[in-house]
Amino acid sequence: MDCVTVLAPTGGTPFLVRYRRWKNHPAPGVDFPDTSPFATDGPTMVRVVDALAQGLPDETDVIGGIDIGGLGFAGALARRNAIGILDIRKVGSMRVEVIRSIMANYELGDGVAISRANRIAGRAVTILDDCLMSGGTALAAVELVRRLGGRCNAALFVFELEGMGGRALLEGAGVHVHALRSLPQAEPDEPA
Repeated sequence: MDCVTVLAPTGGTPFLVRYRRWKNHPAPGVDFPDTSPFATDGPTMVRVVDALAQGLPDETDVIGGIDIGGLGFAGALARRNAIGILDIRKVGSMRVEVIRSIMANYELGDGVAISRANRIAGRAVTILDDCLMSGGTALAAVELVRRLGGRCNAALFVFELEGMGGRALLEGAGVHVHALRSLPQAEPDEPA
């Protein structure tokens, strides 16, 4: 279903974004907010990336974009701030030597992976994804960065779904969470 919401950046002017909710995806009772409708609009994308930049810690050396929704935002934010980008991918999508983390939840499937070729040891990495739900994918990404010697204490999200525990899970692991907009876990059913 097509939706509209307001993003209100800290100290900035609120603006509207159009997005789509995928009913009962990835699980019954969860409606995933798809950012594609506004990501294809250049001026809106610039505003969203500028809003994400407000939550970016100053000491960040690298933005870790989580496959697939976070990669585009991470690339745009890395370019905007002249910092590096790390692609954190679904396990099956990489064909090089990887370090991976598997966590049993519907978000991950077979887990996430980071190529061993990335040089992140000793560097500050902020992860970024389009939506925070249960936090399993984000936590797996944080743990991988830390296993590779990176410092990962911050995570950025466009949307956060309420009542799914993702924020608490990440904060319990010492990760500061910044989301541009909190949304209900599911949208009310549309009238017939």
